[in-house]
Amino acid sequence: MLASFRHKLAVYFLLLAVAPLTAAFWGFGTVAKRAEERRVDSRLEAEVRAVFASYERRADLVGALARRLASRRDVQRGLRLGRFGPLPRSVTVLGPHRLAVGGRGTLESTQTVRVRADRRVIGSILAVVPLDRTLLRKLQSESGLAGGDRIVFAPRSTRDRDRLHPLATGRPLAVSVAGSRYRALATGPLPDQPNVQIALLAPAKAIAAQASATRNRLLLVLLSALLVLGAIAAAEGRSIMGWVRELARAAEAIGKGRLDRRVPVRGRDEFSDLARSFNSMADQLQTRLLELDLQRTRLRESLSRTGELLTATLDADQLLSLIASAAVEAADAEGAVLLGEQGAVIEVGTIADDAKTFELPIATSESRFGILILYAAELGEDDLVATRALVAQGANALENARLHEAAARHAISDGLTGLANRRHCEERLLAEVARCERYEMPLALILCDIDEFKAANDRHGHAFGDLVLQQFAGVLEETLRDIDVSGRWGGEEFLVVLPGTTLEGAIEAAERIRTAFAALEVASGDAAVRMTASFGVAAFVTGADALELVRTADAALYEAKRNGKNRVEATAQTATAGR
Repeated sequence: MLASFRHKLAVYFLLLAVAPLTAAFWGFGTVAKRAEERRVDSRLEAEVRAVFASYERRADLVGALARRLASRRDVQRGLRLGRFGPLPRSVTVLGPHRLAVGGRGTLESTQTVRVRADRRVIGSILAVVPLDRTLLRKLQSESGLAGGDRIVFAPRSTRDRDRLHPLATGRPLAVSVAGSRYRALATGPLPDQPNVQIALLAPAKAIAAQASATRNRLLLVLLSALLVLGAIAAAEGRSIMGWVRELARAAEAIGKGRLDRRVPVRGRDEFSDLARSFNSMADQLQTRLLELDLQRTRLRESLSRTGELLTATLDADQLLSLIASAAVEAADAEGAVLLGEQGAVIEVGTIADDAKTFELPIATSESRFGILILYAAELGEDDLVATRALVAQGANALENARLHEAAARHAISDGLTGLANRRHCEERLLAEVARCERYEMPLALILCDIDEFKAANDRHGHAFGDLVLQQFAGVLEETLRDIDVSGRWGGEEFLVVLPGTTLEGAIEAAERIRTAFAALEVASGDAAVRMTASFGVAAFVTGADALELVRTADAALYEAKRNGKNRVEATAQTATAGR
């Protein structure tokens, strides 16, 4: 039966109503019981005051009688002589000098009145109030207790003298007497008997009966409310189910692709608002489907163009900038930040603090180039997949650029020193000679040779020789300009091309290189070895070619070797710079 949504709705509606009604029933029942207990407690407090006042009156009467007897001369004479004449019936002789007024009992409340004559105590009269059933009946009749309430004498203390009886608290309590439950309240200790108190008992059955009657009335109201709510739930369920079935049929039609299906709008309630929202959703879905088709076509074209651009350039910085811009466009993001592995930071678009961030690593299986952080209010799964594909293409393009750069660098550089190899030096020299002739600019050439390199290599080993070559290359990189070309010409010979430099400037540059290299100490085991180099300098002359320029510098280098090494020599028509 509960398979129907209508029945479920009715059951849920009733459950939602049962919970607060049950809580209200329990709460009101508890409140009713407590209210009845407070009413009984108030009655007991009034009765306690009346009973205690009645008891005090009786005790005062007995005390007054004892004081009148103490003032009678015949009583005083009898106490002095120890012999008494006729006495009232309520007076009892306790001893030669002691009398008792009032009845006697097992449990008594007493007060002593001393009898004096001529400022001397001659005896005492004991005023006695017997605490028995007779007194309880008199107190009950004088106090006008409610029907069913009882008066009893209760001990003030328990058997353990260090503890008080529960009724000594002065608060109403639930107690059990002879198997019956009562609501009890004590008067407190009697003035002349501190271990005894008068307690009033109200039957608990009457309290429970009154509370039960109140709960029964509340239960009847609860059941009536549940019946009314059940009828309302069933009627509302039938109305809602009709509209839900209509909405379900329309949703099923749209799910099958019939986006022209709509739900009729009736009335102005929440269901009509839902119908309007459903129809609006269907309209937007139909429009969005067309937009998605256009966007998918545009995205394919964008990815195709981006792929062509990525494969067309080998510049890593341009590739990183292109990846960031294309990712923002593909994801329709607000902006992006690209953090390169080499410290490059590229920002595209707007970087909003409240936008969500999406991190996409730019990496291949062999290399990592950075991370792309997209900033967007929201990024759909389709957009994210397309952006990941684009970033993957960019990573492949960066890997191709890296491999191309490594291959190109390997083709033009010397593997040991990292300087240009001979082939690259020749190409750059030819290019600089052509540029010098065209623009009539000065050009100089330095040919360097490390002195006694073979002997040092034989004496200290090939590793030492490699280290010497590397340190000389380091001196060249630190001393020369960025536009200068330095390379390993062969063995221990190095070639330096100085564009825009005269012969005098080239001699100064060679002298700086010579001085810096001579000051270095190359480690060989525990010893430090100093090495020197010789330099030949030549300046380009119009009409000559690159080969002649190299031969002129080589002749100057030979002259430096012949003149003692560790020198800088120039062409014959210039002055010689020595050590």
